[in-house]
Amino acid sequence: MLTLAWASHTNVYITNNLDGGEDLNIHCKSKDDDLGQHVLHINQDFKISFGTKLFFGTLFFCSFQWGNGPLLHFDVYDQNRDYYKCYECKWSIKKDGPCRFELQPGRSYLRKCYPWNH
Repeated sequence: MLTLAWASHTNVYITNNLDGGEDLNIHCKSKDDDLGQHVLHINQDFKISFGTKLFFGTLFFCSFQWGNGPLLHFDVYDQNRDYYKCYECKWSIKKDGPCRFELQPGRSYLRKCYPWNH
């Protein structure tokens, strides 16, 4: 991945907050990096740390699965969506989708939840 010394440094945290205390299986990647498969126990997190691209385009995506459920996908960092909303992006993974607190105009934070990718 192309990163520059002055490029914005970003951390993404993915936390297992599944109801029922189930283990969460995740597999995260970017175009250039495969971060491997990980099992997160309840309230455990996984951290991704990277520099963003100069002309945008940084993308990290993950698959999520628990129990015998389907394999779900979500873009945990999309520079076009997230660059101005977080540099410490903290995702709480719930069964109905990932949620996080986002910086709003006026410097306040609002909890926002997203649907799984189709």
